[in-house]
Amino acid sequence: MSKALVTISFAVGIGYRPGDYAVLYGNGGSGSIDWDTALNGGRRYDLFPNHAGLFGYGHAPYGHHPYGKAAALRTSGYGHHPYGHGAYGHGSVTISATTLVTACGTYLFGFKVFDAAGNAHSGTPAEASLTVCIAPNRPTGLKLSSYNKTTDVLILDVA
Repeated sequence: MSKALVTISFAVGIGYRPGDYAVLYGNGGSGSIDWDTALNGGRRYDLFPNHAGLFGYGHAPYGHHPYGKAAALRTSGYGHHPYGHGAYGHGSVTISATTLVTACGTYLFGFKVFDAAGNAHSGTPAEASLTVCIAPNRPTGLKLSSYNKTTDVLILDVA
């Protein structure tokens, strides 16, 4: 069977706490996401792996504080110049999940986020769309069935 591995990632934004986790959902290649049936066996993706995270001096949350507005305060600019454009500036962690796709289709994926007690966070999770077309399996081999020298016709069978 032909198959492909697809990796889906999202950057964890502000508003989450240690203990919160995400679960991956999808549509199986057609229609809308089935938010009742998780992919990957319902695996939980920790939003603060090993109880650590990059808390975002640039864009979230510190970058929205006056320290993030370098020009206005004549500071080094944790938010927008220069630190805000490096790793410190983008905040938090990137969560990645890999899932197996076995058929062509237009796949929708989304992470639903839950708090430590298992309650879903409010709001609609963002969805990512991906069109996948999987190449067919290679033939296992070919064998000579017949060859006619006069007509120059070769007939092969799939082994």
